[in-house]
Amino acid sequence: MTDEQIMQKILKKDPEAFNEVYNKLYRKLFLFANSLIANTEEARDIVTESFIKLWSQENHFSNMTHLQVYFYTVIKNACIDYLRRDKLKAKIENRLVKEEHITENVIEKKYQEAELVQILYDRINQLPDRMQQVFKLTYLDGFSRTEVAQMLNLSENTIRNTNAAAMKALRLTLGVEQVMILIFITLLFMMAA
Repeated sequence: MTDEQIMQKILKKDPEAFNEVYNKLYRKLFLFANSLIANTEEARDIVTESFIKLWSQENHFSNMTHLQVYFYTVIKNACIDYLRRDKLKAKIENRLVKEEHITENVIEKKYQEAELVQILYDRINQLPDRMQQVFKLTYLDGFSRTEVAQMLNLSENTIRNTNAAAMKALRLTLGVEQVMILIFITLLFMMAA
């Protein structure tokens, strides 16, 4: 079949003419698409879609050159769209990986902090009632010694001694560094609430 005959039959949607064009142009169009996007599977899909587009649309090509220009234009645009989607996909995947990593770290850290605060509360709740009350008012509720002394009708000296005894008891069960860290974390939690 000559190019002129093929063009006439394409206008009539003749399957034989489409097969002829496919056999004549596919390899060249595939190489073109693959050179633009460097993805064999996607290049095959793009070229196949361009043939489907030719079949489904009403096209009037005067010669084979115009048909080839049509294919190159359709394939070039499809490749550009693919590259944009691929770039956007890569950008989104990068962001998700970073956010997932950050999120996992933040969640793990919050979990550990909550565990430590729970340990501190458990230890504080094991203190004698008066010691517990004084300690909570001073360190967890943020009242000064003077304010706690006034609230409980005790001397500031008694408040200081009670807190010292509470800290000593906590240090014995938790260790010095852990007590300080736990009190700090607890204060942070209470400020956030």
